[in-house]
Amino acid sequence: MNKIRKDIILLAGILLSAFLLWMVPYLLNKNIPEVVRIIQDGHEIATYSLFENRIESISYGDENYNLLLISNGQVSVSDADCPDKLCVHQHSISRNGESIICLPHKLVIQIEAKEESELDSVTY
Repeated sequence: MNKIRKDIILLAGILLSAFLLWMVPYLLNKNIPEVVRIIQDGHEIATYSLFENRIESISYGDENYNLLLISNGQVSVSDADCPDKLCVHQHSISRNGESIICLPHKLVIQIEAKEESELDSVTY
């Protein structure tokens, strides 16, 4: 019985440590994401506030489009005419540094804070 109790305590300690290590980047990054940058073919074409709900159509070429939905501090691609529609199937983004990428349309949708983070990167 004593051995099982020690195993449970050890397992709880490992799980607690893993959870704390997983939360470190979120606790240290105090920058609140504020803007959505739209980059197409390497050039920034638009910047929108993350707090203003809107629907934007982003065109590439004559016929290609992506429909961008900004709602409740989250950004997603609700429709696109690219063949694989991977950008449509990606989850909504809302945190600093997250992005949605549509390779056929050479489109990058990126969340950024106005202020730079104190951390360059976090490794484990």
